[in-house]
Amino acid sequence: MSISLSKLASQIGDSPTLKINAKARALKAAGEPVIHLGGGEPTYPAPESAVDAIIQKAQTRKIKYTPSSGTPELKAAVLGYTQQHYGRKYELNQVIVSAGAKQALFNFLLAAVDPGDEVIFPAPYWVSYPEMVRMAGGKPVIVHGTQGGLGVSANDILNAVTPRTKVILINSPCNPSGQIYSEEFIRTVVEFAEQKNIFLVMDDIYHQLVFDGKKTPNPCAYAKEAKNLVIINGVSKLYGLTGLRIGWAVCANNELIGAMGRIQAQSTSCNGDLSEVGAAAALKGDQSVVADLCRVLQQNRDVLLAEAAKIPHVRVEKPAGTFYSFMDFSHYNADSNALAQYLLEKALVAVVPGVSFGAEGYLRISYCADQASIIEGMRRIRWALDENAPKEIQIGDKLLTRN
Repeated sequence: MSISLSKLASQIGDSPTLKINAKARALKAAGEPVIHLGGGEPTYPAPESAVDAIIQKAQTRKIKYTPSSGTPELKAAVLGYTQQHYGRKYELNQVIVSAGAKQALFNFLLAAVDPGDEVIFPAPYWVSYPEMVRMAGGKPVIVHGTQGGLGVSANDILNAVTPRTKVILINSPCNPSGQIYSEEFIRTVVEFAEQKNIFLVMDDIYHQLVFDGKKTPNPCAYAKEAKNLVIINGVSKLYGLTGLRIGWAVCANNELIGAMGRIQAQSTSCNGDLSEVGAAAALKGDQSVVADLCRVLQQNRDVLLAEAAKIPHVRVEKPAGTFYSFMDFSHYNADSNALAQYLLEKALVAVVPGVSFGAEGYLRISYCADQASIIEGMRRIRWALDENAPKEIQIGDKLLTRN
């Protein structure tokens, strides 16, 4: 007789994005010519400032524990970054550095949410939001737009609020859609949440990765005391430093940040010494790397959209930011899990099913990859879905066949 696991362990599902990554890696390791259009990290090389700082630190051979909530040097860099981009000055005890933005968000949920508390967020949403809320004992309240498409209005959010609402969670630009919430939307939600004393979490991990001259609205511009406003960010996406696992949360609520720090101290203890050094250097170093990454991603987005336009019946709203496009493939198969599995098996292209983001019939397709891979991946998808295409397609020395 086996020992039973906890109820929590049985209720929490796998991360769909990590699952598809694992399958794609396994196929590649087996020698299959897989095109990965499901990834969530840019191929952009790490900034020289971060690499040089890590090497210099490593050569001291003093790689030790760091202060639990982050080194003073990295906290100061985070606060400088925050003041520059949000126009609000915070203190060192109002920031916590964590092992990625994901841990910062999870620390917050554990610190703020009691069993039965409701956490509101719009669909489509990042795949981990519902599971993280449940792990913290809360109830995810998913808001779907009333106007059709991927849009959710501020009124849609406000109408979902109940006496049990503890948190509103907004991700802008949004993973998976790449859509930016409007100035009016952000102003309305910020002012409402502060008036009603509801925590408002801004997951701003992509806030500089925007295109076509657009800007992400600044939530701090509409907050007064901002004690309910939590800004989550990190170096993973903006600087291509996913491997450092450094994110942070900033809030004028000292009590909240203190609680998050205690939770972190009792779980992961602290962050990696080399990672914190590299992250601080990136924040203080040459910022043209962010603009350069935006330029590359915008070009990649345009290539992807041009290729998608060649596939009949696929609908897509032009992403304004991030490095994802959320495309409606429901004409071909309303079951996005089945469609993603079909494309991986038949066309050797990895994408992420939309149901994982709260929107069935969609696929999230990333344009992190190089343009040649984007073009080839979309060519294979078009072949796999086109009933009039030849049954076979040559990929290097491999012949793919569909039913």
